[in-house]
Amino acid sequence: MIECHAGTCTYLRFERLSQEPAIVHGVFTRHGGVSAPPFASLNASVATGDDPAAVANNREIIAGALELPLASARPVHGARVVEVTSRSSTSPASGTRRWRSLADEADAMMTDEPGLGLFWAFADCVPLILFDPAHRAVALVHAGWRGTAQAIAARAVRAMRARYGSRPADLLAGVAPAIGKCCYRVSHEVRACFDATPEARDTACFERRGEPEGDAASRPVYLDLWESNRRQLLAAGLASDHIELAGLCTGCRTDLFYSHRIESKPTGRFGVAVGLAPA
Repeated sequence: MIECHAGTCTYLRFERLSQEPAIVHGVFTRHGGVSAPPFASLNASVATGDDPAAVANNREIIAGALELPLASARPVHGARVVEVTSRSSTSPASGTRRWRSLADEADAMMTDEPGLGLFWAFADCVPLILFDPAHRAVALVHAGWRGTAQAIAARAVRAMRARYGSRPADLLAGVAPAIGKCCYRVSHEVRACFDATPEARDTACFERRGEPEGDAASRPVYLDLWESNRRQLLAAGLASDHIELAGLCTGCRTDLFYSHRIESKPTGRFGVAVGLAPA
């Protein structure tokens, strides 16, 4: 990934997507904001218990770095995909001029409107960025284990195809920093949840490690969210060389990112945004 700087903050961009002048995107680190410990410093979520004024300031820093107004639906670890436009309805507390809280609940947002950024804050779940260079459309996906188990990545691809005519083979994707299989031990119940959705079950990447504590099935299970979502995208029709993985584990790299699973509570959330460049 490419390291970029804007004012006080640092953010990363995918190399392949950075070659496309029509798209603006950024994966922000935890540095360069105004939040006090334990949220220091560029925390982008009010759900953590941070000072709302500090979070609002941090969001303005992020919007200013990308020079885009940002819009965000409420993620609920589901599989709903919504289209976002400047006419999308907002919640009563819609935020500042460069920040819009949408009334929708969803775990994937998409738009073909230039000059509008899609935004979410993360701390272990997988942020997925999708870009259709042919039809000029983007999507941002929030893929935790529950969303991955419901094939949210594949659903987002289908939604772009249905709404914008996107051909999966044309799409470019970035799998942003998230917790890696090195740190993500899950329960056998989590593993079983993938069986309810065949396309998630068939692309899931689990790994058993260590010596069995009885029978072989009792060995600890680790989930590879990066690879599971990459396989979903491949199964949905994306080309392998169109998918770029950041390869950064939020659990291992708490010097750069927040990790809900690894860090002491409370902690913050780092921002990820994508949009089409203003016309």
